[in-house]
Formats: sequence, C-alpha cells, structure tokens
Amino acid sequence: MRTITRRVLWLLPLLLLSVGCAKFNTYYNAKRSFDVGENAREEALKKHQDPPKPTGAQRTAYETAIRKSQKILDEYPGHSLTDDVLFLQGKAHHRLESYRQSIRKLNLLFQNYPATPYMEEALYLQALNYLLIGDLVTSQDYLDRLEKNYPKSKFQAETRKVSGDNAFTLKDWEAAAASYREYLDLEGDIQERDRVGLKLAECYWELAEYYPAAEVLQEVSQEASSAELAFRARLLRARVHVRMNDFEIVNLLVKELRDEAEIYKASGEVALVEAEALIAQGKINEAAPLVEGMPTEWETPAVKARAGEIMGNIYLKRGDWEEARKKYQTALLKKDELDDEERVRRLNNSLKDFLAAEQALPDAKGNRVARLKLLQANSLLFGFDRPHMAASLYGEAAVDTAADTTVAARALYGAYITYGNYLADPDSAAIFRDQLEDRFPDSPQAYDARAEDGGNLLEYLLAIRSVQQSENFANLSSEELAALQELGDVDTSQFGHSADRMEGVRRRMVYLSRRANLIFDPPESVVHAISAKQAARIQQDALDAVHQAQFDSLRAAEAGDGKTRPPAGTTADGGEFGRTTPAGGDSQAADAAAADSADAQDGDKKLSDEEKKDAEEKAKEKKKKDDSWDFLR
Repeated sequence: MRTITRRVLWLLPLLLLSVGCAKFNTYYNAKRSFDVGENAREEALKKHQDPPKPTGAQRTAYETAIRKSQKILDEYPGHSLTDDVLFLQGKAHHRLESYRQSIRKLNLLFQNYPATPYMEEALYLQALNYLLIGDLVTSQDYLDRLEKNYPKSKFQAETRKVSGDNAFTLKDWEAAAASYREYLDLEGDIQERDRVGLKLAECYWELAEYYPAAEVLQEVSQEASSAELAFRARLLRARVHVRMNDFEIVNLLVKELRDEAEIYKASGEVALVEAEALIAQGKINEAAPLVEGMPTEWETPAVKARAGEIMGNIYLKRGDWEEARKKYQTALLKKDELDDEERVRRLNNSLKDFLAAEQALPDAKGNRVARLKLLQANSLLFGFDRPHMAASLYGEAAVDTAADTTVAARALYGAYITYGNYLADPDSAAIFRDQLEDRFPDSPQAYDARAEDGGNLLEYLLAIRSVQQSENFANLSSEELAALQELGDVDTSQFGHSADRMEGVRRRMVYLSRRANLIFDPPESVVHAISAKQAARIQQDALDAVHQAQFDSLRAAEAGDGKTRPPAGTTADGGEFGRTTPAGGDSQAADAAAADSADAQDGDKKLSDEEKKDAEEKAKEKKKKDDSWDFLR
C-alpha cells in the first residue's frame, strides 16, 4: 500500500504538468491559426493595399482560432490564459467583421481584467467595432478612454485612418477626405502615408476638387515607398490634369506612364487617359480609333467600362443610337468605374425608349403614332441634345389629326419651348404658342406659356384645385351649408399646434383649412421654383385659418357660459406659445424656400456682380428646363 501511494505521489506532478501543457498547447494552436489568417492582411499592407476581406483559408484560420480559444474557456475556467483568449477571440471576430460578437468578447475582457496588458489595443478595437456598426457616440467614448489612458498610443492615428477607410467604402467622400487629412497632419512617424495620400486624392477626384488632388498626387508620386503606388499616383494625376486642361503636363505624364504600363498591366488605362485628353481638346476623331483599336488583353473590366462610356458618348454625338446604347450597357456592367454613372444610366434608358419607339412606329396606328413621336422628341431634346430633330418631331405630332388632346398639347408646347429656349427662334415659338392657346387654352401647357416668367406644374395644380374647391363649396345644398355652420370640437394637433381641444368651432372653417395644400412633398426642383414670397403667403393663409378657428372657439365659449377663455395655443395673458406652421407639404416648401432665399442672400454678398449674374442665368436656365420637362411628361 505504501508503495502504491509513493507511485501516485510521484506521478501527480507529471499529470499536472501534462494538463498545464495541454492548456498552453491549445492556446499556442489558437494563436498560430490567428497568425495564419493575418498573413494575407500583412502582405496587402506591405504592398500598400487595403486589407482584403477574409475568405476561404483566411476565414477558416480565424474561425479555428476562435474555436480553440473557446475550448480553453470551457474546459479551464479561471485559468491565467483567460484574458489572452478573450482578446484573441475579440480580435478574430473583428477581422471576420462580426463586430457585435467582438464587442461581447471585449466587454468580458474589460469587466474581468481591467489591468490586462491588451487594454490599449482592445480599446482601439472596441472603438472601431462601434464605429463600424454606426454607434458613433459609444465609439467616441472608447476613443476618449484611449486618449486619456494612452496619450501617445499609435492607435490614435490608426482610428482616423480606419474611419477614413470606412467612409471611403460608403462613398462618403467628404468624411473620408477629412479623416485622411487629419491622419496625414499628425506629427511623428505616420505609417502608410503614401497609401492614405493616394486615397485622399481619390476623394478629391470624386469631389471634383482637382487642384488639391494634383498637389497630393505629386507628393505621393515622389515619396511613395512602392514603385507601383507611385505609378498609380501619376496615372490618376494625369486624369486630374486633363480635367484642369493642363495638356502639356498630361503629355509628359503619359509619356512616362506608357513606358511602365506593361509592367503593371495598365496599358489600357494609359490609353484611356490619352483618349480623355484628346476628347477634352475637341479631337474626337483622333480619340475614337485609340479606344476602338485597343488590344483585347488590355481590356480589364474597369478599362472596358470606361471605354464603353467614352465610346457611348462618341456614338451619341454621331447619332449612332444603337451603338451608343450597346456601349452604355457595357459600361454599366462596372458602374463604379464610370465618371458619371447617373448620366450613363439616364442616357441608356432614354436610348432604350427611343429605339423601342423607332421600332414600333412602322406598325403603329391612331394616337399611338403621335405618342411615339412625342416620346422620341423628348429624348432628342432632353437626352441627346438634338433640338432641331426634336422640333421636327414635335411639329409632326402636333399636326397629327389622330393625336388625342393631351399628346397634341404637349407636342405644341414642346415645339414652343424648343424654338424659344434652344433654337433662339422667337417667331416660330410664337406661332406654336398661339396654336397652343387657340386649341387647348385650359391645358397646363397653355398655362405655362401664358406665364410671363414661366410657370410651374405645382402652381398650375394648386390653381386648378382652388377653383374646384370653390365650385364644390358653391354647389353645396342649403342643408349641407347649415351643417357646416354647426359648432363642434376640433383637435388642434392636425393644424401643427400642440394637441388641444377647441370647443365650438364652426365646421366651415375646418372644412376650408383642414387639408394641407400638398398631400405629398413636391420634388426638390419644384420646391426651389416657389418664390419665398409665394411660400410665405401659403403659410400665412394656413395660419389665418387656424386663428379664425381659434376665434370661433373663443366666441362660442363666451356665448356658452359667459367666461372668457384664452384660445388654444395661447397663454392666459394673451401671449402666444411657440407657433408651429401647419403640417404638410406647403410648410416644408415654405421652410425650404425661405432657407434657400437666406442662403442665396448670404452667397450674394460673397460674389462679384459678374459671378452673381452668371449664377442667376444658370439657375434661371435650369428652372426653365425643369419646368419644361414637368409639362411635357
């Protein structure tokens, strides 16, 4: 028995040692798996590239690290490695973009191990986690803790960089540029200055701020630690100088780029820069063969999309509608690479409608012929910049005897604005305006043509509705009119005031003012078209109706019990509480118009007379086109 005891005591340290080794061995394997996942990330950073999203083997490595770390937490609770594995799990979840899981693990670390050696990086990771799930307030709290406890932490700068990367991904160019600028302005040894500088320049490019972009790119191309990154900086700089019309600099840069393009598989991109420079100088016939004759091996998806946009524009100028649409369709396959995605998409849709109408016209009959011609004319005028062709089609649709009244009125109006606003032919415009007035005097198009400074569809619809309401009220029977004079209770909250009851209000007042002037908010272009004076008048009319209802309530109260009560929304001494405007579209329109008016006045103080005049002319021209499109649709 004594011999057995001695053997057990002798084996016990070995057993404890083996158990301890198992714990550390599991942690070692977890850490090694995490490091395997980090390899791809570190390689990208060495090449001054954005870290790739984890996929395949990299994702598996992070998941293995999390699983093995969890084994230590489950089988050996309270072990000295607990803070190590909690931090490892939090970091692995962050790399996998499982930000909420990472938050949970790091919260456990903060709660149970306030003195952990991982605290500095953990605070940084937690700030990023909250930033990336959109909780900016909590993110800032962790950044404040990081700054307070570790004022010289390298992660202070990292946060600005990652914040910029996040905004860059979301295409919030202004926010990204601000974060990158802050990062580059920090003192000390700033890592990845060249990569961040290039991304800052890309933000400026997207914001059309070409001068600061050129300055940053020149610095990056001279100081980049990577030859490829310097090449990319010069390539973008060449495009920037095209936009600045500095063609001598463009030619010098293109000559350098052409020599290195094959190394970086960017020959197609350099050729596109040359084409863009030629087009900017009006040498379209020289640019087209350069793009059309591009070797297939140069056509990366990005190059193919940009080439499609360029050739689509060229074919559109030539009037080759079918080829233009084919090129725009190709361009939209990689829409993020396009200079003006919205324009390409709009032109592609216009070409689709135009070509469909062209195909349908030979077999069309009756009113459909005029309708198809009107559709084509609209595309030619507003999409393809072909006013002469548009005027011809408008004229054909207007004289088509099979056209219904709405199509004929729109066609006459289209011819009127095309000759007047686009072809500078007032005599022809007057002929079509007179025909429009003679044939369709009650149409919205005739209403606009009669307006001295040009009307807008919103004003027309409001005027029509006002007439209809007056007619409806005039046609009420005596019984219905008597019912409207009856006294009743009204909830003031429907008029934009605080919720309250108004006793004894005449229903007629409510009937006339209860509806907002607009059921839906008008388009922004229409809101801007409303003058501040008109918006103020609409607002005042609505307020007058409310005040009249309050007066009726007061009179009813006095008649009922002989006591005078203050109207709802006022204090006992007659002073008003904070007024609010009536709910609905006109309130918003009034606010927007008033704000636009104030902004315009502030801006006018800063502009010279010449700049002010030019801005007014552009605004007036845009308003005309916007209003014209409303009446043609």
